Amino acid sequence: MQLGRILVILVICLSTSFSLPGSLAITSSTVQPLAPPLAVDFVWLPRFIVIGDTVNFTALPSGGTPPYTISWNFGDGQTGNGLVVLHSFISPANYTVTVTVTDSAPATSSTIHGVIVQSWPVKVFGWVVPWNITANDGINVWNVTYHGTLVIRDVRLSAAEVLYAVNPTVNQPFCGPFYDEPYNETGVKLDGDIFYENSTNPLNPYFQIRAEYRVGGYYYQETYRFYPSGRFDTELTIARGGCAYDHIYEPHWRFNLATGNTTQDLLSSYTPSGTWQDLIWEGNYTENGFKDPTHSNSQWRFGDDGRYYYITQTIVRADLDLPYTPSNMILVRARPNEVETFHTELCVNPNTNPPTPDPAYCPSPLAFVNGELAFRRDIAFWYIPRVWDHGPVNAAPPKDITLSFYPYGAWP
Repeated sequence: MQLGRILVILVICLSTSFSLPGSLAITSSTVQPLAPPLAVDFVWLPRFIVIGDTVNFTALPSGGTPPYTISWNFGDGQTGNGLVVLHSFISPANYTVTVTVTDSAPATSSTIHGVIVQSWPVKVFGWVVPWNITANDGINVWNVTYHGTLVIRDVRLSAAEVLYAVNPTVNQPFCGPFYDEPYNETGVKLDGDIFYENSTNPLNPYFQIRAEYRVGGYYYQETYRFYPSGRFDTELTIARGGCAYDHIYEPHWRFNLATGNTTQDLLSSYTPSGTWQDLIWEGNYTENGFKDPTHSNSQWRFGDDGRYYYITQTIVRADLDLPYTPSNMILVRARPNEVETFHTELCVNPNTNPPTPDPAYCPSPLAFVNGELAFRRDIAFWYIPRVWDHGPVNAAPPKDITLSFYPYGAWP
């Protein structure tokens, strides 16, 4: 018996086949490798979700013994089946979504992820803010109310023009000018590069919507910020990118505001004499450097009798050895078709052979200035700041442009 046990062990270990005396045959078979254990994960798009969005959930099963059966629990009382399912959430919350896979063994495996669903429109501090991500104008906010009163009809960042200085003493490669519009701004929502954020300073509460302003070769972030007082800000942060030569960033913001009777709107400029001068005609008005110390150092004012926004710009420059270039306000009548739409990236003169770069052929809101009366009319304005930059060879911090709107007068 002892000999028999030893022989059996040898047979199993050596995977051989032979006969023992007395016609007893022992045979071993090849051992098959075990299948990987059954597992499942899932992904979803868009990564930034607001109520009503159609969300694509895709299961990623592996291992076990196919075929698989997939089931879903979305954490809102709804379920689904299938490898790919579409689902919409009707309330903002952090949902626990579960996917379960069953194979033909049968064995089961499950995975959960937290899926955040945000509110839309944003309702905070008395503000109601509808917004969307546009294909070419970044974040667009429209029909925004403050305590039930319409204050923003439409605001958008149409583009950021980039103008390069030509240095004839060096072999400078082609560096624009460029007209930077987002090439895939809707992808920002898919990728989750958009954020709802609250101030962490209890002495300065605000809510903001922040997103990447996606342009190839450059690094922009766009922000809309809303305060309990009725103040709001627009902000563009510019990091390094582009050619390593001196250049100017020139964002093109368009504002169509509503502070009361839209047929009585005024845009005014603060003067060296310490008074406000109403701007009568459509035109291009350059910052004069004078600020109203009694109203947040504002340089412009928008509104009508009794209700205004005092407008203050804050520009943080990195390369202070380069000159400061004044900003401009381009005042126009408010016509919905007078917006900068999608353009080609390069600003070239088509009348030369071959076409050559020429800043004069970059799109400009000046095309909408027709010399019309803009005093007590339905008006809009373009804010055109300009910031010099040395380029990515200089590891300076990002540049930042903020335009702040401070309410004054008979507000709700």
